[in-house]
Amino acid sequence: MSGPLVHGPKVFLAATFGNHVRDGVFLPEKKAEILSYHTRLSELGAAVFSSHMNEEWGAAGLPPEDCMRDDLRALHAADSLCALVGDEPSAGVAFELGYAASVRRPTVLVTSSFHTLSSMIRGMGALLELEVVEGDLGSPAVVEKACSVAFDLGSKHRRSDRFWESPDVERALKFRSPGGTR
Repeated sequence: MSGPLVHGPKVFLAATFGNHVRDGVFLPEKKAEILSYHTRLSELGAAVFSSHMNEEWGAAGLPPEDCMRDDLRALHAADSLCALVGDEPSAGVAFELGYAASVRRPTVLVTSSFHTLSSMIRGMGALLELEVVEGDLGSPAVVEKACSVAFDLGSKHRRSDRFWESPDVERALKFRSPGGTR
């Protein structure tokens, strides 16, 4: 069964996964924190992809290759990325940030302290539109600001001319739709 059609931007919500699982159970306080971002983005009108929900908070038992495939497809289709980094990103979130940088996806970093993050992450703004929201990740004010910025960046990016979807590129590379003219 599919959900309601969402006309807002597609936002990829990245957050630490494995560090928040104890005895096979996702920590309730971290689950609530991630869900607060998901809920707010949805309320704003965004379609939200979360690996956590896709993998049923670890209960789905998806093999790594399925997790990787789903994440990369969702990141590639996303209009923006909202990354809950905290003090330091997990290896998974760092990977997602790197992929987002490679496809120039506008990104919101939610961190307790931007200046303590790696220089690679701090330098992402040279490649893409980067906004930083600092503070306690569980704070309602931080959730509101991060979600509003991610929604706005995604809306702006969605309206912008993506290189590969440009009519000029399509003509130059001779992409054709079924029944199209040569």
